[in-house]
Amino acid sequence: MRTPECGYCKCTLANFKYPASGQFKLVNAGESLQLHLGPDLSGEFTASFIKDQRFALELVLIHWGTEPMNGSEHTVGGVGYAGEVHFIHRNMHYANIDHAYKEPNGVLAVAILLNESHDDNPTFAPIVDGITQIVYKGSECAVQRIDLRQLLPPPEKMREFWVYDGSETIAPFRENVQWIIYRSTVSISSHQLDKLRTLRKEGYESEVEHGMLPIRPVQPLNGRIVRSSFRAAAQAPPIEHS
Repeated sequence: MRTPECGYCKCTLANFKYPASGQFKLVNAGESLQLHLGPDLSGEFTASFIKDQRFALELVLIHWGTEPMNGSEHTVGGVGYAGEVHFIHRNMHYANIDHAYKEPNGVLAVAILLNESHDDNPTFAPIVDGITQIVYKGSECAVQRIDLRQLLPPPEKMREFWVYDGSETIAPFRENVQWIIYRSTVSISSHQLDKLRTLRKEGYESEVEHGMLPIRPVQPLNGRIVRSSFRAAAQAPPIEHS
């Protein structure tokens, strides 16, 4: 999704209550790399610009591409990034994520853009270390020592973001997703990206083998409005969505 200009909204800082440790499940779903919270973990998101709503963290999706600037599912000013992390939340008014996707305010996704760097990001280390156990579709493994808060920009940089109403970026591309995309990025190293690229989208017994490439092409805006929480000299740069 693209827009020639972004509207301005007076949005305040959001509140993330994410686990700092514990056990997670890393899953190769074929079309996506998923991180699920363990049964003893929970995460919550609230924000004053989404009044009277609380959102429970359901899972984390990690996206990447083949080059330093083609791995994100949002682009800013026509420029892509090495990857993108999505935190998928369910409105706590609804019992499960499938029900939430049927409601106008049911699902909220927070997107963090990833910049390729030389140095490893230690927060990604447990995920990257588990890659060898989930190379093929349908495989999963337990991972620990992940502080989800470290996958977010620092607090002083979390006042600048874009918001819009859109859809999932993975099949079945359901609607009713409220998106928040942070302007500040998080780093991931070239080495860590190369490890992610070893994942395969088919099962172990498949006669063909293709690398997982979990990114969706940019989609048209279709009348949607993108707003920013900040004012820039020439207003917010255009943002595109897949």
